[in-house]
Amino acid sequence: MTGGQKAAAIIALVVIAMAAFNWSLWRRLKAAQTQRIGWTDADFDAMLVAGGVSPTIPPVVRAVVAPAYGADISPHPDDDFARFLAVDVEEVEDMVADAFRRLGLPMPTTADPERLPVMKDVRDLAEYLDSVVRRQPAT
Repeated sequence: MTGGQKAAAIIALVVIAMAAFNWSLWRRLKAAQTQRIGWTDADFDAMLVAGGVSPTIPPVVRAVVAPAYGADISPHPDDDFARFLAVDVEEVEDMVADAFRRLGLPMPTTADPERLPVMKDVRDLAEYLDSVVRRQPAT
């Protein structure tokens, strides 16, 4: 096998692996869409508020997690970032930063860092954001 053939074989394997991963994610999202017929954004909001989260948090959470979902799929608080959405820690950190901007919260700095807890699912994200908002001084 020449160098070019080896490179082509490696590229082909990478393309096949990426296609398999995307197909797997697509199947999970389609299954969720089928299982969640009738599940709405209002149900998501109500479930989080019933769990003690401020009513201002669920719409922000929906907005920041929306890119991880397909069209017409409302998030569920128990959706696991790693297993269901295939979202890694850095992407969750990006979601948190986006939520801070949307909520008008001061961004953490080196002098005043914010240590993020481990967030396993969408509910954890909502509860964390709610705790940050509640810690802010009243204006």
